[in-house]
Amino acid sequence: MLPAPTSCRAAPPSRPSCLSPAAAAAAARRRRRMASVRSAASAASRVSREEAVARMPPLAHREVMLAVAGEAEARLGARLLPSEVPADVAWFGNAAGDAVGSVDVRRGAPGSSAWFHRELAGGGGGAIDITALIVNLNGATDAPHLVMEFIQGGPASLIVLLDLLPRVDLPLHPSYIHRYYAATALDARARRRVAGLVPQSRPYVSPSLLVRSLWSPAAVVADVQCGEGQGGAAALDGIVRGQLAATAMDVLGVWLEHCAAGGGGEMEAAERERIVARDRKVAAAELEVNLAANLPRMFDAGVADRVVAEIRKAFMGS
Repeated sequence: MLPAPTSCRAAPPSRPSCLSPAAAAAAARRRRRMASVRSAASAASRVSREEAVARMPPLAHREVMLAVAGEAEARLGARLLPSEVPADVAWFGNAAGDAVGSVDVRRGAPGSSAWFHRELAGGGGGAIDITALIVNLNGATDAPHLVMEFIQGGPASLIVLLDLLPRVDLPLHPSYIHRYYAATALDARARRRVAGLVPQSRPYVSPSLLVRSLWSPAAVVADVQCGEGQGGAAALDGIVRGQLAATAMDVLGVWLEHCAAGGGGEMEAAERERIVARDRKVAAAELEVNLAANLPRMFDAGVADRVVAEIRKAFMGS
């Protein structure tokens, strides 16, 4: 599983003893930004996802994810409860003013789904922006969870992950593969679209063996590189707003129709318990590998602890 909105910019490795006018102005802007973050966190009892994302640098993939999340919420409707994320988790930052983030969690009423959106940014003098959306189903069905993540490491560089995350061990359940990945044509539709994004696109291999072991055989995992300079940035922007936006909506549509609509095979109580237990183990492992290990590198320990605690509560109930 993946975290929710954050945007981080890494501080330089060392601070000069004296600042140039440009550097001083940048430092002043960071201080003002962080003052705004603290003021917003303390003054607002609720910070909406749209408000939080609007405070971050505008990016095409961020707009696409907001559209996907909005469509999911519109289709799920009353099955989702209102967001109850505390203001200091809905929008947070670090003391240095070079990292900000936001997490939103919508829990589901009985039989419904929950989701959260995360965006992270950090980098050595530049920025990396990560936007992720997860919708987890409960034990009333064995249908896959929905996972989407976009990782932008530069103006012309984007890693894409779109998947229906399986909730069983696939080699032991061939009918599951047919039901959710072959019969829905998800594999052929999504791969064909993303494979033709640009000639420079290639499969992306996660450095985490755990993460790679969780993906389905139909996962779209691509590394899109559009070259250097302004032309590359413009090319990536067009790809994101065009082919990628359409593909993300297509994957969401498959999930809404075949997974969230209450599909799935009938389960005995023991099988349902096994799926729920597996979900919890996967969530616990991902929280430790992804969030608990990485957030403290970007944010102060207290900030990271409360964000991880809120996400743990959503996925683990504790």
